[in-house]
Amino acid sequence: MITVFGGIGIFLIGMSMLTNGLKEIAGEALKKWLNKITRGTFSSLFTGLFMTIIMQSSTATTLLTVGFVSAGLISFVQSIGVIIGANIGSTSTGWIISLLGFKISLQAMALPIIGVGAFMQLIAPYNIKKFGSVLVGFGLLFLGIDLLQQGMNSAQELISFDSFKTDSIWSIFLLIIIGIVMTIIMQASSAAMAATLAALFSGAIDYEQAAYLVIGQNIGTTATAIFASIGSSIAAKRTATTHLLFNVITAIIVTIFFKYILQLTEAISIWMTGTMDETLGLAMFHTLFSIIGAILFLPFIKPFARLLEKLLPEKENALTRNLDANLVSVPAAALEVSYTTLVQLMKQLTNVLLEFLQTKKVTPNFEKKVAEVEEAVEITRQFLDSVQSNSSKIRNKHIDILHTLDHVSRLIKVFREQQKFEAVTLHESIMNQVQDTMSEVEKLLDQKEKIVEIENTFEQISQKMALERKRRRNEYFERTVVNETQLDVAVSKVESILWIDRLVYHYWRATARMSMFTSTEKNKD
Repeated sequence: MITVFGGIGIFLIGMSMLTNGLKEIAGEALKKWLNKITRGTFSSLFTGLFMTIIMQSSTATTLLTVGFVSAGLISFVQSIGVIIGANIGSTSTGWIISLLGFKISLQAMALPIIGVGAFMQLIAPYNIKKFGSVLVGFGLLFLGIDLLQQGMNSAQELISFDSFKTDSIWSIFLLIIIGIVMTIIMQASSAAMAATLAALFSGAIDYEQAAYLVIGQNIGTTATAIFASIGSSIAAKRTATTHLLFNVITAIIVTIFFKYILQLTEAISIWMTGTMDETLGLAMFHTLFSIIGAILFLPFIKPFARLLEKLLPEKENALTRNLDANLVSVPAAALEVSYTTLVQLMKQLTNVLLEFLQTKKVTPNFEKKVAEVEEAVEITRQFLDSVQSNSSKIRNKHIDILHTLDHVSRLIKVFREQQKFEAVTLHESIMNQVQDTMSEVEKLLDQKEKIVEIENTFEQISQKMALERKRRRNEYFERTVVNETQLDVAVSKVESILWIDRLVYHYWRATARMSMFTSTEKNKD
């Protein structure tokens, strides 16, 4: 039993290293790739399939999908196709194990791979180290399977499944529950599948028992996405619910037609190898499970999506609703959603500024909206603190986002300063020009292609304002010297003109950094 536990542990470590390494290598391209490929139902399905095969983890794909939907990078309908594809892609691990794991000495193959990968991590340049992590992950994966195989050979004497007769509904139910629990405990359906294949190969369980365990494992793999959706957006909850319903409904149908599906796997195995290879048959059963679900769900994706949208309606949007923690492991996507969030913060500030310029009063709504932006800035800062950008392009975009956030934070302070009241009364003509500009900007902020135009507008205003500030400051103080105005009036006028200068300056610098962010994205494309 100790060998079995050790094998599972090594397999899980290997899976984690493999998934994290592949995610780091491919992560920067995921957002761009998702937006281009997930436009149709079948393209979404193949996206999920490909991502899962590459990362060797349907859980990772599902968590990323939950994050992408929550961030608004892909639609809820698109996410359904990705999840269906991820379910099919997750069966690739079973095929690798059944085709290689019991045919060759995995330990002999695993140790050199681990050695090469470890040396790459220690002595290779920074950009190559992540490939070493992938190699070590693969090696540990195979080593874990080898230990599982050895452990199951001895464990079958201690653990007996003889009492679980597959002609009993109660036994079938228990086997499915055991499969669910296995996956929830291991937090990886691939590890549960590897343990099941090892148990089948060693004779600890028979073919039908293994198939029922696989049905349970397919249900259990939804647990991680469900846990991840807790506290996330409604879109994330819908995606996690889709994953659960897809696997549960498919499990019920597969259980009903269980005997016929087993006969089909046996026929295909005999056709492929000339004999009934049970481990290959189990991998085939796992794949058929997901394919049957895809065939059942694909024609009804849009009606199914509309049903879930009614069952889980969107609540009032919060400014930071898109900042899903599942995205921090994909810096490109995390920064994109941070940009979208900052646009919303700028829009809200602009909206309340226009309200103030029109009413010349600080209403409760003004205070409330500014406080919401202030809270959102702090949440965004904490979100960005969890993002680690490794490549130079992503790092530059990260810096642009941080500068934008800093200027938004400074704008909040400007909004709270008392000089705004003097500005609207003592410099009415200037504030009317500012009001006209803000009205136009508010309409354009959502359009990413217009951000350069907005920046240029604010740059011109800021430069004019800087000159006007210098001219008027000297003029006001000169008037006090010749007793044309009182000193306290002059000071009020100077302080208020400085307030306008700070206001337009931080708007300019915030939009300038947003413009740099989008131009970096274009260069990257």
